[in-house]
Amino acid sequence: MSADPKETLPPTSKVSQAAGGTWPILPGESNALYKKGLEATVKELSATTELQIFIAEKIFQCIWWMRRCEIQKQSVILEGMVDLLTSYSTSADKRLAIRQLIYGQMWDEEVTKELISENGHTASSLLQTSMSKAKDELIKLDQQIALRMKTLMQLQQSYEALVNRSIMQERLKLQNELLKRDLEAIDVQEVKQVESKISSDDKPKAKSSK
Repeated sequence: MSADPKETLPPTSKVSQAAGGTWPILPGESNALYKKGLEATVKELSATTELQIFIAEKIFQCIWWMRRCEIQKQSVILEGMVDLLTSYSTSADKRLAIRQLIYGQMWDEEVTKELISENGHTASSLLQTSMSKAKDELIKLDQQIALRMKTLMQLQQSYEALVNRSIMQERLKLQNELLKRDLEAIDVQEVKQVESKISSDDKPKAKSSK
């Protein structure tokens, strides 16, 4: 019996919850890995406030998307290699077996070497040909990664500005407290001086002798 998605939902900030945050995991992805990465990011950034945690979530989601695109790039290349080793007449069972060899990275297996050689390739030429055929798709994925990287940098800047603002507020608060303490110290000193003067004025003056 599969787990209830709601029970396995990665932790989110109250800001995300209020905004109706979307489910970040796609089929085939590890919820445990996402949760571990998110928690590590929040810890690395020392995010404590809800807004800081929200930005930390967005930062990790950018990283997760870049990882997702990298995996997709690998899948595109590997599927291209499978296509080069099969044809329209290849049975479904044989195609599945070949896909398992290629996706399993079983390059040192004799059956893989023989299969590649039978199709007029070496492991290196098979990779190069697959990448060449999938060039346009790989470029699009690289553009997606670059876009996510740009967003990531902007989020990092926003986070740093937020943290620096908090630090600046703490510094201003401390400076105000120090200034208040200094002013109070000055006031006390002035009061003492006035009290001392009044006290000295109230003392009877000695009569001068004739």
